[in-house]
Amino acid sequence: MTTPRPIIDSVVRSVCGRDVEGLVPLAGGGMNETYRVDLAGDDAVVVRIARQKVPWFIDEAYLMTQARAAGVPTAEVLGLEHLEHDGELLSFSVQQFLPGRSLDELADELSAADLERVVLDAGEILARLHSVVPDDQRGIHHELRLPEEREVTRVAGIVSERLSPAAAAIVERGADLLREEITTRAAPPTSLVHGDFCPKNLLIHNGTVAGIIDWEFAGRTSPAYDFAQWELDADEVLQDRLDLVRRGYARIADPESAEAGWTAAYAIDWALEKLGWRNPATPAQFRRCVDVIARYTAAATTLGTEQG
Repeated sequence: MTTPRPIIDSVVRSVCGRDVEGLVPLAGGGMNETYRVDLAGDDAVVVRIARQKVPWFIDEAYLMTQARAAGVPTAEVLGLEHLEHDGELLSFSVQQFLPGRSLDELADELSAADLERVVLDAGEILARLHSVVPDDQRGIHHELRLPEEREVTRVAGIVSERLSPAAAAIVERGADLLREEITTRAAPPTSLVHGDFCPKNLLIHNGTVAGIIDWEFAGRTSPAYDFAQWELDADEVLQDRLDLVRRGYARIADPESAEAGWTAAYAIDWALEKLGWRNPATPAQFRRCVDVIARYTAAATTLGTEQG
């Protein structure tokens, strides 16, 4: 559903005090409408529009401000507005426009050295983000979910049909490992996490990380959640370069202490969810989920054998 142009123009004028000269839809806005809005005077802002039952973007704006104070490059939120239209609540977040292209788009164009440098910098920025301990009531808490037997059976059936019975067995082992982690270990330490930390949400401009975008899923959770998101959601060029993220992170803090051994659990939890989506993940994403589960279950088996 698209918001009528006059409503967007009115909100932008209210926040910015200037007329709108152009509107360009932007990809990567998650569940929301997202536009670049060109203003009179050769300037631009970004407008995100959500349709929710309650006012949206309030926690996101608060957490973005906290992250920016810690040295994380993120857009300034210029204003929030909420209004009713055709019986529906529309929430608007008007933000500073950050120049650049996503690392997801640029990965194939950068030299190996430039790509490594940018990902190292992203890791350092992630450590700065994780240094923030936000209000417990703000944002989304990404809690690990104890796998339900019925849901595991359903997901294993999907994987068996799309890939093979052997792949389905990997899924079942992953669910077993996740149950063990949740039921036998103390809860992990928490900090502010981005909630969708991956190359598509890193803007690169003039060879540097100019901004991190899409903070809708930010909140207080284990730092391991962000590492797991990268591992599952980065594209083919970068999905196995979590080592670079960790090396950059180490400029500020110890990644091993931050993850506290929980990245496997968060990765398996997210993989099981993606494998069970009603609107199926792409074949590459689907295969990636199974591969990540396989690696972590094999590592756990090897560790158990060594300890035995």
